Amino acid sequence: MPPSPETELGTIVSTPESPSPSRVDFVVLKGKVHQGQFVEIPFSEGTLIGMITNVLKTNKYFERADAVKEFEAQGTKLFEQFPVNDWEYMLAQVNPLGVFTQTNIKRTTFPPSPGTKVYNAQPENIVLFLGLDEEKGIELGEMEFHPVKIKINLSRLLQKHLSILAQSGAGKSWTVSCLLEELLERKKENGRIAIVVFDVHGEYTNFAEPCTDKKFVDYSGKTRLIRARDLKIGVPKLNVGMFAMLLPNVSPAQKRELGKAIDALQSKMKDGLGPYDLQDIKSELMSELGNKEGKESVITTLLGWLNELEGMRLFGKADNPSLLDLVQPGILTVVDLSDIIYQRKKQVIVGYLAQRLFNERKDGAIPPTTIILEEAHNFIPEKTSKHEATAKYIFRTIAREGRKFGVSLCLISQRPVQLDTTTLSQCNTQLLLRITNPYDIKHIGESAEGLSSESLTMLTSLKVGEGVLVGEAVNAPTFFKIRMRKSQPSRHEGSLEKAGIEYEENQTKNRKETEDLL
Repeated sequence: MPPSPETELGTIVSTPESPSPSRVDFVVLKGKVHQGQFVEIPFSEGTLIGMITNVLKTNKYFERADAVKEFEAQGTKLFEQFPVNDWEYMLAQVNPLGVFTQTNIKRTTFPPSPGTKVYNAQPENIVLFLGLDEEKGIELGEMEFHPVKIKINLSRLLQKHLSILAQSGAGKSWTVSCLLEELLERKKENGRIAIVVFDVHGEYTNFAEPCTDKKFVDYSGKTRLIRARDLKIGVPKLNVGMFAMLLPNVSPAQKRELGKAIDALQSKMKDGLGPYDLQDIKSELMSELGNKEGKESVITTLLGWLNELEGMRLFGKADNPSLLDLVQPGILTVVDLSDIIYQRKKQVIVGYLAQRLFNERKDGAIPPTTIILEEAHNFIPEKTSKHEATAKYIFRTIAREGRKFGVSLCLISQRPVQLDTTTLSQCNTQLLLRITNPYDIKHIGESAEGLSSESLTMLTSLKVGEGVLVGEAVNAPTFFKIRMRKSQPSRHEGSLEKAGIEYEENQTKNRKETEDLL
């Protein structure tokens, strides 16, 4: 449908850089225009869709700083002597995103002509151009300058992995909560997946808590909570490969001895002797110390590695809780790591569970699953030893192969520059919130395809709750405002002032109770 005269914004003008296939400048004649706003331009090959990346105001009376200084130094204002207001105009710079027809979208290879009218993009054209899914899509928010809801197809958003990157306080947890709400509310006929969140700070435990406030939606019936402090890893579930992941410095000779001990215990278990734990593996290895000449140092060192794992008080004879019982379509499983201080123990928990999820999904034992990892830079760091980054290599594997088996990743980080480049590069969609650190912005620019230098600069000016989606999920970088949440607030939300008031109120209450008791 051709644009209406009411949506006209201005006219393309000739400048040294415009019009070209990569930039179009137009003088604004009607209304206001904004950075991030979509425009459309009638074109010989269809309709050119572009995004405004910069807006400049200019006036020929103020072009020369020396002349303005000299004139006003005499005590006379330019506004009093010349028709200054009549010569002020606004120039908008547009990044052409593609040529849009009813059948396809192709990149811009030829510029429009000077004098061509520029129009505010029609909502229906934006939906078609970006490839939004208005019927079954996941609603993340709404465009600021257009009445268009950002509803993204589930497969396009998650199948090839998603990263959510922002500085602290920019709205990452809020955004993830909105994503979780959308996944939990999906209907069976639209395709549901299982969701597992590794929650470092306990920010999503509120989903498992019953909600009595009618202002919010109660998701507790669809949420399962695992407290990491209560979690047990069933040793019989661990093969040699998984032990090697948990003990990255183990040698090939140690792996052989460990494999023999596990085989012996597995055989005994089949004969009815019951499951075994780490102590049983150690006993099996120690029984071989005197029988294998020259193997003492290998086995002794291996026993030391196993003692380290045993000291975590994390391993038992069976999984608790059972992973297969929790991971179900349309169900959110929150693994609360907030009570675990030791980073190595967190690495072991996250690495083991991620490996189990991947293996079980490959075998078809669990439904398609998305794994959401908070503070991803701590678990998948760019430069850390294998011993300190146990989970890094399984996440690399999932990033490379997960989409073939229905296991997707959502990585959340406030320090993208510290996040493993190999894993981040496999996240074909990135949701970027406010970022001001120049090293993080440079890192994102190198890993996010289709994000221009102008769009990268705009990241620093985003407000809390505003973001840009770029990559596989949309056909062009899309700026939007995150929608309001439906779930109850996390216990971690709130201002510093409120926390201070609550602390003093509790102190006063405790003193009064003590005085009454005495």
